[in-house]
Formats: sequence, C-alpha cells, structure tokens
Amino acid sequence: METDKIKTLEEFKDFASYHFKLLKPVQDKDGESVREIRFYGYADMTCLAVNLIRMCLNVVYSDELDNRDIYIGSVLELALQLIPSAEIEVLDEIFRMLNEKKEDK
Repeated sequence: METDKIKTLEEFKDFASYHFKLLKPVQDKDGESVREIRFYGYADMTCLAVNLIRMCLNVVYSDELDNRDIYIGSVLELALQLIPSAEIEVLDEIFRMLNEKKEDK
C-alpha cells in the first residue's frame, strides 16, 4: 500500500502496523515498549555494558568533546539494564560454596 492511496484511518493503521515492528508494547505497563537485543551470552552482554560505561566516562572526562550533544544519562540507563543483577546473586552463592569447601580442607 502506498501512502498516496491511504484514504481511511483503518488503511493508515494497516500501513503503520506493517512498518512499526521494532518496539513491542509492554502488556502490564501503560505507554512502555521494549526492544529486543540479542547477545551470545552473559559475557557478551556484560562487556557491552562495561563498554557503554567506559564510553560515558570518556565523554565526561574529555575536554575536547562537547558533552551537551550527548545525553550520558540515557546511555548509562541502558548499561544498567544490561548488568545481570539477579544472576550475580548466583555467582555470589557459588563463590560462597567454593570458599566453604576450601575452609573444610
């Protein structure tokens, strides 16, 4: 369907729904949408978070860049979402279990 042939609201909705596919509405939260990002694993995801934070630090501490053109807060919010907080609790438990075995020997 070409845009010059859209005559009704329903035709526009059909046209728009075909093109707007990246964001998916969140069912339990009004107005929020999600976008899927694929990773090869936790290491890949965490490395991206670390690199985003490093990039922000470079921008913040750089005298050569105009920091007003980059909103650091949104990049840091994304980095925070990539840090696997719940999974880190599992790592803590594994670490504790490994240390208990060493103490028993």
